[in-house]
Amino acid sequence: MVLADLFSTMWRLLAMDAPGGSILLWLAAGIPAHAAEVLPIAFLFGVTLSLAEMHADGELLVVFGSGISVRSLSRYVIILSLLMAGAMFAANDWVTIPASLKRDSLYGAMTGQKGQGGKVSEITIMADGGLFVYKVGYYDSMATRLVDVDIIERDGSGQPLTRIMASRANWSADRWIFPEARVFSKKDSGEWTEKTEKDFSRPDVKESPGSFGILREKPGLMSSFGLFAYIRLLRGSGLPSVEAETELHKRFSLLFTPLIVCGLSIAFAGLFRKNSLLMSLLFSLSTATVYYVAQMLGSLAAKTGWVSPAIGIWSVTIVFLAVASLGYLKART
Repeated sequence: MVLADLFSTMWRLLAMDAPGGSILLWLAAGIPAHAAEVLPIAFLFGVTLSLAEMHADGELLVVFGSGISVRSLSRYVIILSLLMAGAMFAANDWVTIPASLKRDSLYGAMTGQKGQGGKVSEITIMADGGLFVYKVGYYDSMATRLVDVDIIERDGSGQPLTRIMASRANWSADRWIFPEARVFSKKDSGEWTEKTEKDFSRPDVKESPGSFGILREKPGLMSSFGLFAYIRLLRGSGLPSVEAETELHKRFSLLFTPLIVCGLSIAFAGLFRKNSLLMSLLFSLSTATVYYVAQMLGSLAAKTGWVSPAIGIWSVTIVFLAVASLGYLKART
C-alpha cells in the first residue's frame, strides 16, 4: 500500500522537485493509517491459517478428542480481538490521525498546495439555536481574529432584531471585541437606527473561535472528540452533517471488525474435509471482501442521503456480526 502511494504520486512529486527526505517522511506518515486498514485482514489470515493447519495436521482431532471444543480453544483469540479493537480506537486518535495530518501538510508543501495558512474563508454559521447568524469573510486561527464580520440577531420567529457589521473582531476571554462596529437596531415601531461604536462588545456575542476554525478540517482527519463537536456545530448552524455523521458511525462500527473476522475464521476452521487450508483461506478472504464492500456501499448510501448514516453503517455491521456469532457458535467441534 505504501508502494502504491509512492508510484501513484511519484510523477507529481518529481515534477515539483520534492526533496527525497520529505518524500520518505510522507511515506512513513502514511504507515499508521495503512496498518489500521490491513491489521484486521492480517488477523483474519493468522487465525484462519493457524486453525486450518491444525485441522490439516490432525491436531484438532486430538484437541477435540480430549474434550476441548473449538470455542474453548479460541477463547483467548476472542479476548485478543477485543483488546485489538480498543487498541485500534485509541491508536486512531493518538497516532493515526496526527500522522495523517502531518502527511496531508507534507503533501501540500511538496506540491505547492499550501492552502490559506490557517485562514478559513467565507464562513456562515448559526449559533444559540439560530438566534445569531455569523457571516465572516475569513477566520485567522493564528491571531484568533474574524475579518469582514456581519452578525444578525433574530427573534424566535426568525425576524432580525440587531445587525453588527465590522471590519474585524478579536477574541478576548469570553466574547468578541469589535474595535469599530456599525450597530443597527430595530425599534418597537419597526424603524431601524444606526450608530458607530468603538470597542463594541456584547456578552451574548460569544461563539467560540473553535466553531470557525473547525470548518477547515476534513472529518476523516478529526479526533473522535473533535468530530462530535463538528457535528454539533453543523447541526446548530443548519449545515449538512451527513458526511461527518457517516465518518463517526463508521469509525465506531469498525471496532467490531476484529470480532467479525475472528468469528468467521473460527467458523470456517474444520469445515472442509479436502484442501482445508486453501478452502478455509479462500472462504475467509471472500467473506471479508464482501464485508468491506458492503461497508463501502452502506457508507455511500448514507452520504448520498438514501438512508440515514446510522442505518447505512450499522445495518451492515450488525448483519455480519450476527453471521460471525452464529458461525462461532455452530463451528464444527
